[in-house]
Parts: sequence; structure tokens; C-alpha cells
Amino acid sequence: MIDTTNSEWTLEGLSQEVDAILATIGLVELQPDNRVSASPDGRTIRYYTTLGLLDRPVIQGRQAKYGRRHIFQLLAIKALQLTSLPLSEIQSRLYGLSDAELEAIVNSVASSIQERPRELQKLPKPTNWKEIVIEPGLKIQAEEGWSTSLDQSALEEKIRAALLSLQIETRKANGG
Repeated sequence: MIDTTNSEWTLEGLSQEVDAILATIGLVELQPDNRVSASPDGRTIRYYTTLGLLDRPVIQGRQAKYGRRHIFQLLAIKALQLTSLPLSEIQSRLYGLSDAELEAIVNSVASSIQERPRELQKLPKPTNWKEIVIEPGLKIQAEEGWSTSLDQSALEEKIRAALLSLQIETRKANGG
């Protein structure tokens, strides 16, 4: 159950409240790409309102006031963004949902995300390679962090053997 301490927020207060709840449920630092910020700022909240993703706030005097429903809507938007859905798809999924249904979406995504790190630990880590171009058509690649136990003359001998092998294969391929 998502617990909110207030029932009414300013734009800045709404942003801070959503940020705090995202941190509490473990969704604040898990954005899969750099295009989507974890916490919605005031500009983002206004944009979501313009798109119809977020209900319009109540205007009191010159001040916009946001309620619990806005909290649930923003949390659901941010949760679904973690699943890499575009805003148009998020809008269609959230349209007409009750606060309880919005909260269920947030809790569902949060629980599936919390399981994800264990799954990802089983996947092999990507390998980064460094390369040096010796001349056009010839380069040496080494895994980042590579080091050798060979002395320099033994390593040079292996490189000479590799070059000789490449020259022989090139001659064969060229019919020579």
C-alpha cells in the first residue's frame, strides 16, 4: 500500500512526494535509459497534464493544487516507463483507471523490477574491447583490462606467427 502523508500538494510538493515514494518502493534509480528521468519535475508534470496522462489540478487563486490521484497517476506513469512503454501506450493503459487500479500497476511493476537484479546477475557481462589500427585492413584487439603473463619476446613471437598465418591465407585467397 502506498502511503501519502498529505492530501494536497503544490507542483513542487507533488514532485518531491512522488520522488520520495519512488525511492521507498525501489523505482527511483532503475530507469533503463537516460531518456527518462526517474522523478518527474514540474515541467514534466505539466507536460503529462497537457498530454492527458495526468488529471488537471484544482486551481485555487493562482495556485495549482494536486491530490492523491495525481500521486497514483505519476507513480503508474513512471512504473510503466520502466517497462519501456512509450507515453502513448501508457496513456491508453491508464485511461479511466481507479486509484486502486493505478496502485496495483505500480506494485506489480515494483515487485517485478525487484526480482530483475537476480535474473540479470546470471547473464554474462558484456566485454569491452580496445583496438589499435596497425595499418588499413590490420588491427589488434585486446579485451579491456588485458594483461599477459608472457615476456615481451614470447608475445612478439606469437604476433609474428599470427601475421605469417594471415599472409599465407591472403596469398591463398588471391590465388597465389
